Amino acid sequence: MNILVTGANGFIGEALVSSLLQTSHKPIACVRRSVKPVLDCEYRFIDKLDSTTDWHDALKDIDVVIHCAAKASITKQEVNNPASSLKEVNTLATLNLAQQAAEAGVKRFIFLSSIKVNGEYSLPNQPFTPEVTQSPTDLYGLSKYEAEVGLQNIANNSNMDYVIVRPTLVYGNKVKGNFRSLMKWTHKGIPLPLGGINNNLRSLVSINNLTDFIISSIDNPNAINDVFLVSDGTDLSTSALLNNIAIGLGVKNRALPIPPLLIKTAVRLVGKEPIAQRLCGSLQVDISKTKEALNWQPKISTEEAVQQTAQHYASSLFNSKKNSWQRPLDITFSAAGLVATSPLLIGTTIVGYFDTGSPLFIQERVGKDKKPFKLVKFRTMSLDTASVASHLADNSSITKLGRILRKTKLDELPQLINVLKGEMSLVGPRPNLFNQEELIEARGNQGVYDVLPGITGLAQLSGIDMSTPDLLAKTDKEMIDSLTLQKYFSYIIRTALGKGSGDAVK
Repeated sequence: MNILVTGANGFIGEALVSSLLQTSHKPIACVRRSVKPVLDCEYRFIDKLDSTTDWHDALKDIDVVIHCAAKASITKQEVNNPASSLKEVNTLATLNLAQQAAEAGVKRFIFLSSIKVNGEYSLPNQPFTPEVTQSPTDLYGLSKYEAEVGLQNIANNSNMDYVIVRPTLVYGNKVKGNFRSLMKWTHKGIPLPLGGINNNLRSLVSINNLTDFIISSIDNPNAINDVFLVSDGTDLSTSALLNNIAIGLGVKNRALPIPPLLIKTAVRLVGKEPIAQRLCGSLQVDISKTKEALNWQPKISTEEAVQQTAQHYASSLFNSKKNSWQRPLDITFSAAGLVATSPLLIGTTIVGYFDTGSPLFIQERVGKDKKPFKLVKFRTMSLDTASVASHLADNSSITKLGRILRKTKLDELPQLINVLKGEMSLVGPRPNLFNQEELIEARGNQGVYDVLPGITGLAQLSGIDMSTPDLLAKTDKEMIDSLTLQKYFSYIIRTALGKGSGDAVK
């Protein structure tokens, strides 16, 4: 199924396309022409996002549109007329796309709306439901609400179905905005005056839960022409949120237990009453309809997801500072290696043509942040060999040349191209396939995908392969946490001397 994802360069859109790449669906990323592609999938470009955009080329052969693109902030030039700016992108541009999608024969239009359609905050113990009794007062929420109404009218007059998704605050790896600020301040030990806010409850949604729900609604017949609220299913107070962030960061929660009444009074005195409500008020959603109608359950709890997000933030900070020397060395050695071994690369390529007729083996692997990339090696197996992990491959499928290349590890040489491109490092976790779900989960839990995969590393030199996912993930984590300049050179030298198993075939 061909699926067009708009706003594929955004926080939600990029995560959604990455998740879709692991399914049987075919994601097609749609971004503005000025955006540099970062995902390994088909791209379709538009020049602008407004009420006059021509979507004809982008919608060709598309079955489902998932519209993530939106405008959430106002520039200095738009401050005098924010309503018009938000309406142009969030309402008129959405309806322009929906109308053209219906005319192009698109079967389903999934619209990422906002919980602000329901309101800024909910009353105590009265969570929001999909029903909206009055138009929202918030300009962003109003622009999304009007888009919802227009989309329903377009669907009612065409053969296209719609699914409207209203997520709560979305967070996860690479999150920005207020959630990232809370992690930043907590990590620095700043005593935020929010530790006493215990009586409010906020519904949040992890990016993993949100993308999982969106994917589940693509071809679910029970999702037709309906509105769904999405959250993690459990709600946290502001104080509990900060505590879980601190746990994930591995630091002490220094938030001050200041009474909410005092916070509200102080904020109101400076004319910022809406901020007081956001800090101390509740915003809960009822997702019972979402779970029952679509037979869907959140994959991860709020507490676990918040802690994992904080762990990723702390790990990113640590790795960016700890191994700042690694990338310059990778570039230097890979470039020098490609130049020095160019006669060998050319010669092996020529011999490879006589061996299999296709000397290079290019395979999609899981890279940093679980993004796909094309790994390049010299082909060592016959052309009809199934695409499986090396430890599952049949030894008889290795060619005569392939045995020599594997024994000398020369089959790995073209991966210097991946290193030079920034898709791999000389030292790092060996990249796995997307169909190795058990290993992906184990590595994800250990934060292995926070760094670039590598040609060699501790696991390869220790003889640990992908047949033992948990042990491999723990060994990868050990290498990442303990990697020093000395160990970097040690792993490379030991591999060059013939140590380790590489992508061994049992």
